[in-house]
Amino acid sequence: MQPVKSLKRIVNHLSLKLKLFILLILLSIIPIFLVSGSSELFMYRSSTSYSALISSQYMQFVAKEVSGYLQNLNQSFDNLFTDPNFQKYVNSPAGHLSDQADHILQFRSIIQSSLQFHPEVLGTLYLDRAGKVYFESYQKRLNPDYSFEDDPMYQSLLSVTSPRLLPPHPIKYISYTQDRVFSYVRPIINVDTGETMSWFVIEIREDQLTDMLGSGQSNAGGQLVLYHTDLRTAVSGEPLNEKLLSDFLFARADREPEKQSHFLFASAGKEYEASYTELSEPGWGLIWMAPLDRIKEGAVQTFRLTLLIAGISLAAALIMAFPVMNKILQPLYNLHKGMKHLGRGQYVPVPEPKHRDEIGFLIQSYNQTLVKLQDMEREVYQSKMKEKERELLQLQAQINPHFLFNTLETIESYAIRNNGEAVGEMVQSVSRMMRYTVRNDSGWASLQEEIGYIRNFLTIHYYRNGRDVRADFDIAPEALSFPVMKLSIQPYVENAIKYGWSPAMGAEEFLLRISVELFEEYLRVRVYNTGMGIPEEVLEKLHRMIESGGETEDPFFKKHTGIYNAYRRFVIVYGEQAYFRIDSSPEEGTCVEFHLPARREAE
Repeated sequence: MQPVKSLKRIVNHLSLKLKLFILLILLSIIPIFLVSGSSELFMYRSSTSYSALISSQYMQFVAKEVSGYLQNLNQSFDNLFTDPNFQKYVNSPAGHLSDQADHILQFRSIIQSSLQFHPEVLGTLYLDRAGKVYFESYQKRLNPDYSFEDDPMYQSLLSVTSPRLLPPHPIKYISYTQDRVFSYVRPIINVDTGETMSWFVIEIREDQLTDMLGSGQSNAGGQLVLYHTDLRTAVSGEPLNEKLLSDFLFARADREPEKQSHFLFASAGKEYEASYTELSEPGWGLIWMAPLDRIKEGAVQTFRLTLLIAGISLAAALIMAFPVMNKILQPLYNLHKGMKHLGRGQYVPVPEPKHRDEIGFLIQSYNQTLVKLQDMEREVYQSKMKEKERELLQLQAQINPHFLFNTLETIESYAIRNNGEAVGEMVQSVSRMMRYTVRNDSGWASLQEEIGYIRNFLTIHYYRNGRDVRADFDIAPEALSFPVMKLSIQPYVENAIKYGWSPAMGAEEFLLRISVELFEEYLRVRVYNTGMGIPEEVLEKLHRMIESGGETEDPFFKKHTGIYNAYRRFVIVYGEQAYFRIDSSPEEGTCVEFHLPARREAE
């Protein structure tokens, strides 16, 4: 407090002229920062939008180039598969080497002709279930001692039923080579039987496709990656940053499907722009990742230049305005008083002078600003209330969405067994519960209605499990008319039974007690059970959730939403007045206690 008082004394001793000078500076700096910040933001957004458009066009071009190449390569061997001699070779038994040699001499020219037009293809490989192997190439020779039966990758080809592009791998069955290839596998259909018993493999040099990915990347500052979603294999024309790719995949998986084609994500402290498009080849897609450093650098330079120009303009304006301040001091006293009121949160208009000069316009503008501030304050307050109400309704809608489905399945099972009495009672219970949850009452009900909802829930539970739960209701009569949030107690009753009770327990082993006491300032609610306690690691997560006021990103609560949603609703409605506690031990069971303030704040 002492530094604040010292600052106030210094301000009080300043001359009004100096005060006005400082005030003018302050009133001018705010628009400067708003304009500078807005220009930086607009430039950043426009740059990222333009970059997204360019990257999308580039990816579409590369995707068409890769798909077109594979389609052209595939079509260049179409004549081979319909050739009668090739089909005879396919049907020939593995031991008829002489016949196979005659057939190869007849169709070999077709393969060689296609290989002449595709020098990037190291060779073609034929495999079938009979054990025949045939390799054709102008560049390489087959290792006669290589066993394809011991190669898991080529054995896996015998289950391929449609054309498929495999990720790059070493071509081990060729002598004296360290080349890596993409294998384009094409199943061969026997024209006589219609079955697929053999496969034709086109071995494409790895750099043929990676060169398509590398063109134009250095100028754009990004990296284009060919990625197989099922095999999680990535290929790029440049060294691949595994951490960057991992962060991209994680960020993409965390988004909705319609937002996965283009988005921003962070990796290693930097922000990146990413785009994704699928290829015509099954399982393959293109990923474009580019850092936003250049875009941010341009936006920052624009921000600094705007600040410099605005600062020079402000300085010139103040220098010219200072000599005439003596003429405008008197009207500013009223303005000064009005601003003091505004500092205390009071919207008091300033009397406007008779002469409509610059100061009069300033005071008039100040009064208009007060009106706008009041309007903005009301709008912000209403907006916050609507946002809280929307979140509250969303959380309420998420509480135990599977309960109705499970109940309907139980009703169906009793209906099949012609147990009309049980079906009737369950339908009535569900009907009362549904009317309670969907009626238009802004999410509030009396405590008596909430207890009735719990009793209906226990009735459904009895029919679903064939076992009754020993429940004790200790409710203060004067609290039954007390207004509470709908479904504020039931989720904890449900969790007590779900995690603490078991059908194998005896009647005396489990007790559920709901007690409600009314005090002068609050209503105390306790949900206690003698069942299995909460594991220590889960209890720690719940305590951290309570300490953070429900602001937690622990993935545990993405799977276990019941208590989190109920607690989050509790915090939204009661804010700082909220009191919530969970205690649990294997010997004493679990107790959930919370206090509902006796009076709700006006909404």
